[in-house]
Amino acid sequence: MKRRFLDIIKRDGIRLFLVKLIAKTLGVEIGIQRFRQEVWSTLSKAHNHKVAYGPFKGMSLPKNLWWGDDRITQTLGIYEEHVLKQLIENRNQGATKLIDIGAADGYFAIGMTFSKIYQTCIAFEISEEGRKRISENAKSNRCEDCIEIHGEADLESLTKALSGPETSTVLIDIEGCEYDLLNDKMLKLLSDSFVICELHNNLIDDGLARERALLQRASKYFNTSLIKRETYNPNAFSELNHLDDTHRLIAVSEGRSKNTEWLVCSPL
Repeated sequence: MKRRFLDIIKRDGIRLFLVKLIAKTLGVEIGIQRFRQEVWSTLSKAHNHKVAYGPFKGMSLPKNLWWGDDRITQTLGIYEEHVLKQLIENRNQGATKLIDIGAADGYFAIGMTFSKIYQTCIAFEISEEGRKRISENAKSNRCEDCIEIHGEADLESLTKALSGPETSTVLIDIEGCEYDLLNDKMLKLLSDSFVICELHNNLIDDGLARERALLQRASKYFNTSLIKRETYNPNAFSELNHLDDTHRLIAVSEGRSKNTEWLVCSPL
């Protein structure tokens, strides 16, 4: 939890973080947050806390937030849509097991098994509260038998997770810790799998240098490329038609401080 707290400060800046903290303490919604809360109120009533569109359609979403606030894009089925498309592409190339490192509340872990895109998932989440939420959400979507939930991912636990005949996709979103995790030993272990990893060079010291080093290491074991969120299409949703152009774009924003890139790796 301490690491999560520090990550939020690095992402938003200490001044903005304190403003948000004070507003939350006072129970006051401010600016964009207030607007997004109004949009969410409309969507939650219309779709009853379920994904309305896309491959995860019908999946129940948690009613109480634990990490982040992506309920709007998750309900509309467009949360990290570029990652979703890559996960499906990997399935089409033979991956049947998802290994989700930094699974948070389990949106992808549960969505991929709920939709039967992947047969099984092994979810790693260091937070005890996060693991509890994944378990609860998996049960509410009746896919708990397809998901294993573990704590921290390391060489030993991932060796075990990768055992068996299945081809795996390894999804990594660990707020800057990817540069330590993906050393040569780990990359060699993962080299027969597909890997999708969010790059958080803005959250660590010497982030750009460490990112360059990671890309160089990964190229020894994989075919590599970079992807990012390219488009926002709020006009696809009639629920947003009453909003002006600016507010439709805000509604489908994921609120990131930068357009982060994802490292995509496929076996040589």
